Amino acid sequence: MDDPKTVQDQDAQRQEQALLSGFCQDIESPLNVILTGAEFLAEAGRRSPGCYTPQQERALQSIQDSAAVLGRMAENTLDAYQCLNGGAPARPQAMELVSHLGRLAELVAPCAARQGVKLSFSAGAQSLAVMADRILADRVVLNLLSNAVYHGGARGNVWMELEPGEGRHLLRVRDDGPGFPAALADRLNGGRPFSPPASRGSGLGLYLCREFCKVLGWHMHITSSPQGACVELTIPSGWDAAGELHSSPVSAMLEADDMRRMVQREFARP
Repeated sequence: MDDPKTVQDQDAQRQEQALLSGFCQDIESPLNVILTGAEFLAEAGRRSPGCYTPQQERALQSIQDSAAVLGRMAENTLDAYQCLNGGAPARPQAMELVSHLGRLAELVAPCAARQGVKLSFSAGAQSLAVMADRILADRVVLNLLSNAVYHGGARGNVWMELEPGEGRHLLRVRDDGPGFPAALADRLNGGRPFSPPASRGSGLGLYLCREFCKVLGWHMHITSSPQGACVELTIPSGWDAAGELHSSPVSAMLEADDMRRMVQREFARP
């Protein structure tokens, strides 16, 4: 028989999560409308160069960036709550890792270039099949790339390197910037609870990366020095490659749209 207090606590937790989820969805719906409308206007500007004044172009970019930042804050708020209360279940699917990471790198490269940062992607194999929750995996990789681009130093380099192996693959995201604060790296590597650092951002993104990796069955480890930072992800390779990897044109198009939207949010800055 369940303890009445435990049942009451679980009910309260479910109510809190439902409230937060509804709050985040209430924010996300109008933000998606704003982002879609801003992207429509931006596309019109690309098709007809000079149709906007420089002031209008800056205002349009500011709208896109600010809406994306608010959307990411809403996502992180709900994700952090879920992580603190046991996490959310993964929805694994077959994924071809090399081409998927390559598409992410192609979408991120222009964002990095605008910051004067060169992004390079290399893989030690042409194809690697894994099982993963694609949305969570993308959130992890994009957060690490945006951290490296924005905190690695202006006019620097960011490398994403995939090294295949027996039973596991290693994915490294590294930069030649000033590195992570030692206290943050120690806390994350030690598996300790989230605690905002004294400087250089909240650290929530990296904390969520670590928690998402747990759900994915991945392992994240940080190394840092004054010559740069490196985050290494260990990805299990245990999956029968005879599984189905093909997708319909419609699902492939939706996946591409999801990736673009996630990149736009992760790399938006107010």
